[in-house]
Amino acid sequence: MAPLVVLMTKNSVWDKPTIESRLAVRGTKWHREPQDVIPLWLADQDYPLCPKLKDELREAIEEEYTVYSSDAAAKEAITEKLRRVNKIEAPPDQVMLTQGVNPVMWLAARHACRVGDEVIVTDPMYFPFFTSVEVTQTQPVYWRLDFDGKYRFDVEKLKELITPKTRLIYVCNPHNPAGRSMTREELKGVADVAVDNKIYVMVDELWEDIRYDGVKHTSLASLNPEIADLTVTSWGFSKTWSVPGLQAGYLACTNKVMFQNIQRIARGVLRGTNNLGKAMAPLICSGEIDYWYEDMNKYLAEVRDLVAKRLNEMGDFTVPHMEATYLMFPRFNYGLTSDELDKVLLKDAKVSLHKGSAFGPSGQGHMRILTATSKGIMNEALDRIESIIPKLEKMRS
Repeated sequence: MAPLVVLMTKNSVWDKPTIESRLAVRGTKWHREPQDVIPLWLADQDYPLCPKLKDELREAIEEEYTVYSSDAAAKEAITEKLRRVNKIEAPPDQVMLTQGVNPVMWLAARHACRVGDEVIVTDPMYFPFFTSVEVTQTQPVYWRLDFDGKYRFDVEKLKELITPKTRLIYVCNPHNPAGRSMTREELKGVADVAVDNKIYVMVDELWEDIRYDGVKHTSLASLNPEIADLTVTSWGFSKTWSVPGLQAGYLACTNKVMFQNIQRIARGVLRGTNNLGKAMAPLICSGEIDYWYEDMNKYLAEVRDLVAKRLNEMGDFTVPHMEATYLMFPRFNYGLTSDELDKVLLKDAKVSLHKGSAFGPSGQGHMRILTATSKGIMNEALDRIESIIPKLEKMRS
């Protein structure tokens, strides 16, 4: 199947991407597979950069801002953003720049746990959480999120998992791959469990800006001083602003002793982030360019609805409602494993999705679909998926 040029359906930046234009850009997502495959596996937008952000990055290069530099201005801006947006009071000297959110998972486990201690992970969950448990030689305890229960975070189930060896709870909110944004009630339940049992919590809030239908985001550490004292929270710029290659993120703790220990663990291993990350942080954190992702979210909601409608009409899929992120996690109800589905999708549909089994035992039979692309590209991918439904039916029988 030859590469296809998809025409724009609207005169907007969000409809601008075509298969041809994306193949012309360097990057892993569009070049891992042959050029006739549409890649919807990696959580990497197909949209252009915000022009003001692009200007900020360009200015840093023109200035030759590639020398050793201070992160003071970035941390000041982050502190103000945390106060204004997240309702978290963390001074600049309790903010750490990181290479995205993944290193914070490791830091939290090293701070909270000794070898053999137990860490609560949700099932499903973003797979680097599982990796961090493995490399820190701790024991994962799966908190199952019920697919038929719309991936609600059942705190009563969480309580049943707590033992004297539980030292850390991992929270991904908004949740990858479930596409849920935890309600204040759900977060309060997690906080109560953690405080009552003196268990540390690491929260990944990377997707905080990508939400739909008026869904609100609440930071766990903002609920009360007691849970804040046990929590390290991480954020990043990659998913909202399409800059994953800059590996720019940050963490914050209101507990000074906890922060200092995390800082000690990181010393000599983690060196913050690059100067482009430092240069863009003040602009992003100021809120001045929030209009960009607010407009993007409106378009993403349209793509979400398009994908859900077409999947439900074309075959036997169960599609969870996506409240947040641009990652949909449908179940393919054909009795096939994620590996089997992946092979058919790649070989016969020329579409690459992310295998659901990577996100935990309950992800088997699911495939994660990136929705942050143009409607033109998405419709072509859905046409290709629809073309293999007869084969999936035969494989089921």
